[in-house]
Amino acid sequence: MWGFYKFMYPRAPKSMMPKKGDVITLRQCDFCGNSLAEYRGVLETNPSLAVDSESISNNSNVEDNKALFFCNYEHQADFHAGKTYQ
Repeated sequence: MWGFYKFMYPRAPKSMMPKKGDVITLRQCDFCGNSLAEYRGVLETNPSLAVDSESISNNSNVEDNKALFFCNYEHQADFHAGKTYQ
């Protein structure tokens, strides 16, 4: 039985484990809403969002000084492109 679990659920590589100084608190992706440890995702501390009259009238839920968090770079690019998660 031990061999079966060792084969089915191998240990993750050391490169994926948190290192000393990594922040391991869970954060939610601002694009898809998935929870992920902060050291595994992309943290955008000073978001550079284009502010125009159209985005102000849409009443977007992104604050000016809020740090944004994404699962990966694709979600970050899609968020800034104005796409929605499906």
